[in-house]
Amino acid sequence: MNILKRTAIASALLAGSVALLAPANAQNLAAAAPSRDAVAKPRPGYVVFFEQNSTQLSPTATDTIRLAADSARTNKAKVIRIVGSADRAKAVKDALVLQGVLPTQIALVGRDDTGPIVRASTGMAEPLTRSVLIAF
Repeated sequence: MNILKRTAIASALLAGSVALLAPANAQNLAAAAPSRDAVAKPRPGYVVFFEQNSTQLSPTATDTIRLAADSARTNKAKVIRIVGSADRAKAVKDALVLQGVLPTQIALVGRDDTGPIVRASTGMAEPLTRSVLIAF
């Protein structure tokens, strides 16, 4: 197998493409390979932090939610996932709706607040346990 065929197959497999099962030739293998312009864009994500035992949005949290709403509109997000404890996720959803995001675009995903996103050695209540993620 020549280098062009191997490169095209490897490129297609790494990109998650299905390799062609038809008799292989350099032209149809190259066509299956992703183009250089087809680079996946990173998904925007925003983290909203809360004070301990609170569902109140701080001015910084409100700014983060506004940026997320603006980005969702710019990127024409079909679904916006809000990941966090139920009460905080609901507060973020309500704020997104106030920013003009349609409630039907929002999917709430529950997460327990007892486990931090990042473990710390202090055993103290970490700010990352009191956060909600907005992703699309």
